[in-house]
Amino acid sequence: MFGLSFGERFKALRKEKGLKQQELCDDFYKVSGRKLSKSSISQYEKNKRKPEINTLMDLADYFEVTVDYLLLGTYRDRFFAHNSSIHDYILYLSDLFFKNPDIPQREKDIVFKEICMIYFDSLGI
Repeated sequence: MFGLSFGERFKALRKEKGLKQQELCDDFYKVSGRKLSKSSISQYEKNKRKPEINTLMDLADYFEVTVDYLLLGTYRDRFFAHNSSIHDYILYLSDLFFKNPDIPQREKDIVFKEICMIYFDSLGI
């Protein structure tokens, strides 16, 4: 999910759950008690608008990601939404960094920063 916009990330999360837009409306209401229209979902996915902060927080809870991930998309938050091993995360980032020549330099810099942060976190720095 490199360089994706909010709308692209939001749509990918909906599809990952196997939901159509109306199904997301219905399920989201059952889980959060917050109404979400199919039109709103469509506008979010097309990057025509972003949700209000309270809706954004409920969406993050619903998709089991952080608000930062929804808005900015960090590798760490997305990975740990589905995995828990720091070892696996480092291997995942290393593969992205070292084995994929199609990743733009900007993305490689982000991945390198993530690897460094994990390393320094492990040292307690």
